[in-house]
Order: sequence, then C-alpha cells, then structure tokens
Amino acid sequence: MNIEFKKTYNFEIPNVSFGDITTEHVYSILTDGRLASHFLERQLEIWFPDLEFVDGKGYDHIDKKGNLYDQKCFTKGGCKFMPSNQIGKGRYFDEEVAHEHCSNVAYIVCDIVDFPKVKVRFEHGFFLIEEYPKCSISFAKRNHFFT
Repeated sequence: MNIEFKKTYNFEIPNVSFGDITTEHVYSILTDGRLASHFLERQLEIWFPDLEFVDGKGYDHIDKKGNLYDQKCFTKGGCKFMPSNQIGKGRYFDEEVAHEHCSNVAYIVCDIVDFPKVKVRFEHGFFLIEEYPKCSISFAKRNHFFT
C-alpha cells in the first residue's frame, strides 16, 4: 500500500493470541499504546512496504526516500505526539524541543481504541503543531482527526 498523507486507512488485525490468555484480554492489553506500539511498528512495515522500522533513533520508521516517521497511538486518553522522552510520569513537555522534533518528522497516528480495528493516518509534523501546538490531541477530537 502506498503512503498518502491526510488519508485514514482502516485495518483489522485478526487472530491475535498469546499463550492461554483469552482473545478478549489480549485485545484489551493492545488498547494500551505503550504495548501496542511495539507490535504496530512492525505491522506498519507490512501494510506499507516503503517503511522500514528503526530502533532507538528518536523516530520509528524511515522510508525509501529518507523521510522520517514517528508512530504514535491514539487511545482513550487521546494522542500525545511530543518526543517519547517527554511522555509519562515524571516527564515534562518542552514545547521548543517538541516543536523542533515535529518539524523534522512525519507522524503515523494509529487509533487503537477499538482494537482489533486499527485506523492509521499519516500527517506531517508541521501540520500537527499548527493544529495542536501542545502536541496533544484530545479524545474529543478523535473523530475530527480521522475524518
């Protein structure tokens, strides 16, 4: 599949299992962005063959043209697209650093709220900071973002 910006892709991930845990429990676990991201980063390479996963670089994927992508999950808490080292307990949002990062990458926003249904949207970082300068999209804006 080719990457198109500002387009929402819809996928369904069937047959997710882990050991003897029920499918429903696995689905529940994979609505947590911290956990789902590890799987989605690899799945995105399959859905979008131009992407290559890279680890520990400050971004998650690179395409064949050298463009950088950071994958973020949209959950019931919304979507925070600042650098990962600014997300989580005890960490703080540094707007200047976050905006600089956003200006250098594109984002792959994956909606996992209704997992195993997954929505995927590619957006340029500079567009996101214009629309959401605090690098956070509230859950209330979820439908607007994906339409």
